[in-house]
Amino acid sequence: MSSNENTFSRRGLIGSGAALATAVLAGSSALAQTVVPPVPGAPPDDAARIATEDDAAARMVIPVMIGGRGPFRFVVDTGADRSVIADDVALQLGLIRGNDVTVQGVVRSYNSRFVAVADLTFGSSQRRNLSMPVLPRLYMEADGYLGLDAVDGSRVTLDFQNRSLQIDHSHHAGYVIARPQEVAIPVRGAMGHLRALNCRVEDVAATCFLDTGAQISCGNTRLFKALLEHNPDTVVVGTLPITGITGGVIMAKIVRVNRIKLHGVTFTDAVVAIADMQVFDVWGLAQEPALLVGMNFLRQFARVSIDYAVKEIRFDLASMVLARWG
Repeated sequence: MSSNENTFSRRGLIGSGAALATAVLAGSSALAQTVVPPVPGAPPDDAARIATEDDAAARMVIPVMIGGRGPFRFVVDTGADRSVIADDVALQLGLIRGNDVTVQGVVRSYNSRFVAVADLTFGSSQRRNLSMPVLPRLYMEADGYLGLDAVDGSRVTLDFQNRSLQIDHSHHAGYVIARPQEVAIPVRGAMGHLRALNCRVEDVAATCFLDTGAQISCGNTRLFKALLEHNPDTVVVGTLPITGITGGVIMAKIVRVNRIKLHGVTFTDAVVAIADMQVFDVWGLAQEPALLVGMNFLRQFARVSIDYAVKEIRFDLASMVLARWG
């Protein structure tokens, strides 16, 4: 393994019963939100280090307090524009319902309503005056999803090695020096939609983004078409049912590719789902080859950090994680 290119094997990561739950949320009205200072007793660097647990779909779940009540189990979802809350939790808390909203999901849209959330706290971070769509518990399988409206502008670190999530202030460019085992990747975008352009699937140039609410990585049909043009022998090894938090099922093709290269990191013998999910439309990537990088790729690193202000992603390559996920 060279110092500027790190290679990982992805064989055998997808089982026949796997499902993808990606929250792709776009509200119909503007979001009114105020970011307040950290709660008393926060660490000196204003970081929120929160012990996490994993749900059945291998996503990171953190404890969240709503109006001082809880904790509630929220999935951390960097692919979701808005945070959402389960219907039974909203009812339990007596949250006031507001305007109608259409929530765009993986498979279909769902007509719902906003509820007003005065304050939402996770670790030392607090967000006030949130408008959150309500979705059925049956579809969500969690108390809620924590989306970009809660984390945009911050630095989010998924620490898989220590099973924790850290949310702190964004660092100035160049402020944090990459460690020898760390790869820093510049990204572009706005409103939390950070995209890495230096990505190639086989020899096909693609735009990729990280989605911690997705169990597996997925490409759109534009990517699949480009792969077939590059190599007509590209193999479809099976199909996979994909479900979303708005309900419904879509069948995805599963393809095996020899190499996916993202900046200085290379995944070999990779398996990717292919489906035209609404997330590609929401991110403006439906008309070009695109790759959603889900938890099955991210979990092989010791930690992954996303700095939304500096627009940088960092992968920490720890040997113990390579041994576990390689």
